[in-house]
Amino acid sequence: MRILDAGCGWGRNSELLVRNNFQIWGIDKREEAIADLQQLLPQWNKNYDKFRFTIADLESIPFPDGHFDFIISNAVLHFSENRAHFIQLMEEMIRVLSPTGIIWFRMTAKHTIESRATHLYDDIYRLPDESTRYLLDKEVLEKVMKTHHLKYLDPFKTINVCDIRTMATVVLSASTK
Repeated sequence: MRILDAGCGWGRNSELLVRNNFQIWGIDKREEAIADLQQLLPQWNKNYDKFRFTIADLESIPFPDGHFDFIISNAVLHFSENRAHFIQLMEEMIRVLSPTGIIWFRMTAKHTIESRATHLYDDIYRLPDESTRYLLDKEVLEKVMKTHHLKYLDPFKTINVCDIRTMATVVLSASTK
């Protein structure tokens, strides 16, 4: 199984997989995060190829179509600039997902927090914690899912974090047309 940590940062979601010699790759646009992560990798697994973690943006994932069986994107997509950008990032992850693959992502969502947040534009809000985030709209997600023949592998879930933000956890799988 080939795994992509999309927006891997300093590797908090990859560490256990690297330590256990899973086939995981990671991309992040922040050079300092990748440089630091490449220095940590030998401590986690001395035989691991540190160049599996590289500088790249989710807008243009440097892998061929259908390359990954599983994609993780934890707390990354809520930095989308707007709805069109969110859809672009989703479609790029879907492009590199195998026909039987799974995407797992976690991000801020509108559910239970929209009324407590300040709408700025499009799906961008200032949250009660003073951060500015793209908030996932379930209907937008489901349009992307329909277009790309994805289905929920697990029910759409959200958790309200002390009325300052709501985080959604989404697990999607490719489905037959």
